[in-house]
Amino acid sequence: MHKGIFITATDTEAGKTYVSCKIAEALKKSGLACGVFKPFSTGSRDDAEALIKAAGIDEKPETVTPVFFKTPMSPYGASLLEKKSFDLKTADKMFKYFLNKYDFTVVEGVGGLLVPLKQNFFVNDLIRRFHLPVIVVARFGLGTINHTLLTVDKLRRDKAKIAGIIMSGRKNPKDISAKSNASIIKKVTKLPVLELGWNENIDLKKNKWIVNGR
Repeated sequence: MHKGIFITATDTEAGKTYVSCKIAEALKKSGLACGVFKPFSTGSRDDAEALIKAAGIDEKPETVTPVFFKTPMSPYGASLLEKKSFDLKTADKMFKYFLNKYDFTVVEGVGGLLVPLKQNFFVNDLIRRFHLPVIVVARFGLGTINHTLLTVDKLRRDKAKIAGIIMSGRKNPKDISAKSNASIIKKVTKLPVLELGWNENIDLKKNKWIVNGR
């Protein structure tokens, strides 16, 4: 078992926090002490509070999300607008804190792979920096094949270790593509694909790749 997993997504609002919380809940239920870490966040620290609640741990939102901007946009854009700089060592320090304190840590990214954290430093660079297996969170509906394959392709070119893909949210019954998107993505990528509907729980015994990283 790895010490953690990095949760990224095909886009913003694809369900990263929801999936991260569900993984934390499943790990807690299995008896593991699970840390949750979202190093960068903008807009609010609501995601950090949701992660803390899901993991059932005694941490402050400021610890879970050490780099925070009030403006809801990319961290780099928000830092320019708010005229606030930050050092990547802040994220490194807290990352080590969670890895050392907990059995397993769920690390949640911000937006998609190419969201800028600094001028020349993106989420995919953070993944390389942390050296964790990656789970890609994707939507169910139309367009998700393209977005998911682009994300997987970028991760593979970066030589990241991809654990699998989790498709989350609510399926639109009028969207016929939602019925086959998961199976098509699985066939094309040859990666594990979990369909996680709204308010469903994750069975770690059936999806060992989530903690084992394949």
